[in-house]
Formats: sequence, structure tokens, C-alpha cells
Amino acid sequence: MGRRALLGVGGWLAAAVLTTIAVVWAVSLIGTDITGPAARPMTLKEVERALATASAVPSVGPPASAGPGSQALGFSYAEGSVTAACDAGRALLLSWTPAPGYGVDDVERGPAHTASVVFESDDRKTTVSLTCRSGTPVATVRSAAEHDED
Repeated sequence: MGRRALLGVGGWLAAAVLTTIAVVWAVSLIGTDITGPAARPMTLKEVERALATASAVPSVGPPASAGPGSQALGFSYAEGSVTAACDAGRALLLSWTPAPGYGVDDVERGPAHTASVVFESDDRKTTVSLTCRSGTPVATVRSAAEHDED
């Protein structure tokens, strides 16, 4: 192999190394924003602030199908949501979903005079009780801090 060939291979290797260094440096400048703003998890204070500003006033959803002759209603709270119907004058829980940060502690599905579900977080316990008035589900909410419970 001649001197010219060695110089050609050496020059090619030097160019490849310099190109690789330049690319790595350019990518490090771009950072994680190459595909847009980076998603990040909420801090505990941001979660608490969002939960504190959430409305505790129930919103009644559209009627759902619970069977012939019964009317189902959805109720939503900061702690979770429930869908209930009345079956021969007795309350029946059709579904329940805890809000983020809450779990389900106890469910009395019914049909019964009173159906209920307990949503529980680290520091709060909320009981949603359902009864029937004139064939329509009615929700009552009782909420307490965990240390207030018996």
C-alpha cells in the first residue's frame, strides 16, 4: 500500500471522527425538545392545588339504560363518580369510578333501601349513599378527613 493510500484512509478516518463529534454535540444542544415540549409529571403541590379547585358540586349526567321502567342517573364528585338506578323502589349501583388519587373502600351495590360506595384517599374518606324517591335515584355525600373517622 502506498503512501497516498495511507493518507487517504487517515484523512477519511479523521473526517469520520470529526463528523461524529459534531453530530453528538449538535444533538446535545437540541436536548429532549426534539419532538416538542417534554411532558413532566405534576408535583404534589400541583396535584393538591388542582384537587382543591375541583368542584365538589355534583353534576348529573344524562340518563343511561338500566332496564325497563327504571331511570339511571350519573353523579360526579371530586372524589369519583357513580351511576345508579331504582329497581322496584330500591337503589341499585350500576357503576362507580374513583377519581385519580382515590380508591374504592367499600361497595353496597343493592338493590337495597340504600346503596353506597366509599371513595378513599390517603387523608379523606367520602361516602356516596343512594336512595330512591319517586323512582329516581338521589345521592347524599358525606366526607371526612381520615383522622376524623371513628
